[in-house]
Amino acid sequence: MKILVLGGTGFLGSRIVDRLINLNHTVSVITRNEDNIVKLQEKGVQGYVGDLMNPVFIKEIPNHDFVVNVAMPLEFGRISKKKLDKMRKRTTKFVSTALMAGRQFDCPTVLTLGTSFKTEGNEVADESWPLVREGLAAVGDEADEIILDAVNQGQPIIRMYPGQIYGPGGQMKKMYDMMMSGKFGLIGDGENYIPRIHVEDCAEAFVLAIEKNAVGEKYIIADDTPVTMKDFTYYMAELAGKEKVRKIPKLLARLIMGKALVKTMEMNCIVTNEKAKRELGWSLRYPSYKEGLKVTIAELDKSGG
Repeated sequence: MKILVLGGTGFLGSRIVDRLINLNHTVSVITRNEDNIVKLQEKGVQGYVGDLMNPVFIKEIPNHDFVVNVAMPLEFGRISKKKLDKMRKRTTKFVSTALMAGRQFDCPTVLTLGTSFKTEGNEVADESWPLVREGLAAVGDEADEIILDAVNQGQPIIRMYPGQIYGPGGQMKKMYDMMMSGKFGLIGDGENYIPRIHVEDCAEAFVLAIEKNAVGEKYIIADDTPVTMKDFTYYMAELAGKEKVRKIPKLLARLIMGKALVKTMEMNCIVTNEKAKRELGWSLRYPSYKEGLKVTIAELDKSGG
């Protein structure tokens, strides 16, 4: 198939692209940086220069059999209301650009928005649960409405809801660097659950959804093992050789990081990945955070972060 990947040079997108190429698909990627074109061509990828926030370039791209959107807005430092609004605007535009491309090519579109369910006690959320977008997850609320409208109009869409994606790179590298410098810590008691998924397993799920042509479906992409924020942080520190984990009072965390980011880190969300495993034949290389973190920290140690 001919597959256009939006966000194909990023943390998750680059791994999806590599898998698709290895499976002999023809892959195209959008990049804002002309210098990336040569690197993409060396991998056998067709690169197009363009900005997803101004998608006039889409009209110049030939037809594809699939559009995949894994472009994610990134902001570092304290997440103020202004930054949050900017992230919401970009998230909405990325989704609308992907949907526009899908309509132009008359092909299915894979859309990515994170898991955001509110569970209590022993509750376990599946794809039938309503999304509850709070904190940073609220950047996807407008995009959710656009997607629902497109689905109701009959546009062929696959919705992917990954947990927090980790691996050697991306936000995990920043967390690792902060932990090694003593700046990363645990907010509150950390007894809340947050879904996790290793980037390699996440990429595999996306490729399977494409190859299965799972139009009309929604999939939660998370590992098999629910883990609290506390256990994840403590295990990460143990692997990094840190004996103590800094504890950060919530009030101080909100001043340093912003209310939205702290609210996201306090979410309680336990999910099941059974549908993705059953329907896609998805098998995880890292079924729990322990296997995934062990490999991740070893690679970060080896590369010096």
